[in-house]
Formats: sequence, structure tokens, C-alpha cells
Amino acid sequence: MAPAISLALAFDNPQLARARELYRRVINEHSEVVSTSAMIADRLEQQVCNAGFATPPITEGMICEQFGVGRRIVRQTSRILRQRGVLTPRRGGNGLGGLCALPPDLPDAVSAIRGELAVEARADRDLLGEAGQWLLPALHNRHDPLAEFIGSILARPDALPNGQDKTAGRESLADWLAGRLLEELALSQGRAALGPLAQIASDYGVSIEVAVEAARVLVDAQKVEVKRGRGGGLFACDTGPGRGLHLANAYLAASNVSTEDCREVLDRINTAMIEIARQRRTADGLDRIRHSFSLMQHAANGTDLGRAWYGFIRDIADLASNPVLHFLARSMASSILMRRTRSAELPDSAARELLAASSQILAHLDDARQAPVVAAQSRCQKALENYW
Repeated sequence: MAPAISLALAFDNPQLARARELYRRVINEHSEVVSTSAMIADRLEQQVCNAGFATPPITEGMICEQFGVGRRIVRQTSRILRQRGVLTPRRGGNGLGGLCALPPDLPDAVSAIRGELAVEARADRDLLGEAGQWLLPALHNRHDPLAEFIGSILARPDALPNGQDKTAGRESLADWLAGRLLEELALSQGRAALGPLAQIASDYGVSIEVAVEAARVLVDAQKVEVKRGRGGGLFACDTGPGRGLHLANAYLAASNVSTEDCREVLDRINTAMIEIARQRRTADGLDRIRHSFSLMQHAANGTDLGRAWYGFIRDIADLASNPVLHFLARSMASSILMRRTRSAELPDSAARELLAASSQILAHLDDARQAPVVAAQSRCQKALENYW
């Protein structure tokens, strides 16, 4: 069994690499910096999700051999995958020990997601209600894992079951330090400069290696960023649903939710965000969207245009300003990209269709009159579906 796992880890091709690149573009929207441990974690997450979580344990030795890295990087990779909710370490011999696939329970995933979105703390608008108006009618007669997932995200807090963290009682020193640093960020209301890693290690009485491992976990979760050079160190960043998106992706893959069903829901979500963005449009918001569209127009080739399209949609989501809808859109898109990507490149014909449909969306946002935009949004998805 071990040689088969090694071959699976060693195998890669341009299509798989493109899927990971686009997946990370959706998961980590504003970050282009990827550590070695995070890249390896992406490879392993891709393997597990494409196998529907039916994968044997993966040992540290296998990762060392296939990726040519040392034990320190492997430990960092393990921490990241545990934080994402994808794999968990298990002891045992005879092929039973190693990193094992861990399909998340729905209550666990929903609890983590809602905690990151912090929708209950927003008093200005009913974000859950607004998202539900667009999504729940289409799911009314469905009783499948996808409908259950979305319904749980949109449920009122008192209707949610209590989840139990599977990793409780298995905390390492690096996990402990990551938790303490998160508490420090919470006390400072996200405005803290946590300091250089050497200082953090000294303050908390741990080695620099432990501080680095904790930092990798928090960077992957989009809670902090590392700034290098003089005055550098660990700094708070705009928190995003980093762990929640990985948990959503893992849940959808483990539940065998099809990419076709994800795409159907994504169409509805994107249409909702376009309409809400039109209603809430501002001059600055429209300028950002026009700039993103201009990047598409001036892209060097079809693939670059396709990559720029994700920025165009992200700016529309930012203007719509509903983090619940935006999260669900990213969940559906990342799940599709990880499991459906068939081509490393986007052909020029598909890119031209994507650009034309996006032009219709931009014209709709510019027009004060309400007009149907479902067809234009559907054209975008159809332009991508045979490739990405």
C-alpha cells in the first residue's frame, strides 16, 4: 500500500497545479505569499478532496521523501492541515499511523464558519436574512448535504446544534502558542503588532522553531502576516474565513456534493451579489470594478484574463458587502476549482466569452435601472466550465 501512496504524492501535472493556483486565489484573496509548508498542504488537501476522503494514512517519511523537505517543514505542514480541518495525526503501526483524512462534522464546520464571519456582531443589516432571501427558496425542496450545509450557515443562532472540536485534548506546543497569539490579537481588537518571532519565542518560553510553526498556522488561517526586514515581525491582518473555507471545501468533498450542484448554487449567489452591488453602488466601488475589468481587457492571453476575472467578481462581492453570500460563493467556487479543473490554460475563445459576459455585468452595475443579469452571470460560468 505504501508505494501506491508515494506515487500519488509524487504525481502532478499542469492541470492539478492550475487547480491549486486558482483554489488559493479564491481561498486567500489578498495574499500571494505562500510558504513551502502551505504549498505542500495544498497538494495533500487536493489529493484528499479529489479522493473523497477515501485515502490511506500519509506518514511524515513519505512527505519528506516525495517533497524533499525536512521534518521541520513536515511538522508545519501537519499543523496547517490540522488547522484547516482536513487531516489529523494518528498513532499506530502496520500502516495505521500517520496523517489521516478527517471529514468535518457539519456542526463543527458551521460553528467555525460563523465564528469567523461574526455575522451576529453586525447590527447594521440582517446579513443572514438577506442571504436567505436569495438562496433558501431554491433549496426549499432539497434534502441533501449541500442544502443542509447552506441551511445551517443561514440558520438563526438558537437553531444551531452544538459542535464538539475533534482536536480537543491533542494540542501541541505550537497549537498552544497559536491560541495564545489569537487571544492577544482579540484583546487588542486586531490592531496588534505581535513582534519579531524571536521575541515571541522568548516571551512565551518556547523555541524559535515552535514560534515559526505557530506563525505558519496563523498565516494560513489569514489571521496574521509576516513582515520581513527592519521593524518586521508578526502583525495582525484583516481576518478572513480562512479555516472556514477549508472546512467547507472538505465537507462538500467528503459529502460527495457534485460540482454541478455547486455551480448551480454559485450562479444564484453571484447573481444575488451583482444585484445587491447595483443597489449599494458607490463611486469608489464602481471605480474598483472598472479597474478590474480593465485588467481583463488588457490581459496578455486568455489564461491571464480568466485569472483576472476572479478579481472582478471579488470587487463586486466587496461592493455588495454581504460576507455571508461572499463566503458561500467562495466555498462553491473553491470546491469546483479543486475538483473540476481540466485544463491549465483558458482558451482565447472562452476568454472572449468571459469578457463579453463581464461587460454586460458591468453595464448592468452602471445602469440605475434594474434589469435581469442572470443570463450574463450564467454565460461567465459556462465559459469556464469546460476548463476551470
